Amino acid sequence: MARPLSSGLTRAHWRVLRALDRLLRKGFAPSVGDLVTALGMAGDTSLSPTLRIMERNGFVKVYGGGIRGKRRVVTLTAQAKAALAIGGLPVLATIPAGPLSENLSQADTILDEAEVLPYRPGDFLLVVESDSMIGDGILPGDKVLLRPNVEPRDGEIAAIQWGDDYRATLKHVRFTSGRRRIILEASNPNFHSLTLSASDVRIAGVYRGLVRVI
Repeated sequence: MARPLSSGLTRAHWRVLRALDRLLRKGFAPSVGDLVTALGMAGDTSLSPTLRIMERNGFVKVYGGGIRGKRRVVTLTAQAKAALAIGGLPVLATIPAGPLSENLSQADTILDEAEVLPYRPGDFLLVVESDSMIGDGILPGDKVLLRPNVEPRDGEIAAIQWGDDYRATLKHVRFTSGRRRIILEASNPNFHSLTLSASDVRIAGVYRGLVRVI
């Protein structure tokens, strides 16, 4: 499930995350004891308070325990994987698939790889707000996968930013006048097309798929 993104990582937290990542790469789920050994600490009680804070902030999950001597296993969350740049996709913002009205903003959610379709480094997700792209099967609440730094082909769907306030919208992009002008077309006939000068438009990302939670 998606979790709110927290920025509360201290130097000690980073050290724990990197050690946990190294242990997980060996192909087994490390225990708190394994992590204590890897960090060169005196015992579980030296690490447990830090793990509780990191779990509360959404960076690790601790399983087991509750019975004296029972093994407690530690894993990385999607949020931690994103912080370590080893997995996860940022959900940057909502985007209207209707009138141009919203700004792109900082990521506030991370989705794990298992929750999304294949992607490349740099790809990101935006949440669709309205129904102007329903003709392409893109519904309100869907998360669209977008690829930045790609020139859209004529007719492709892309996230467009426009205007001094960087209003954003998701539309089919069609070029005219030797690509000097861009027509933004919805796939819902209730929405009108919009023609803009190409110099006024920024392509935030080209559509590559969607994620829908049913």
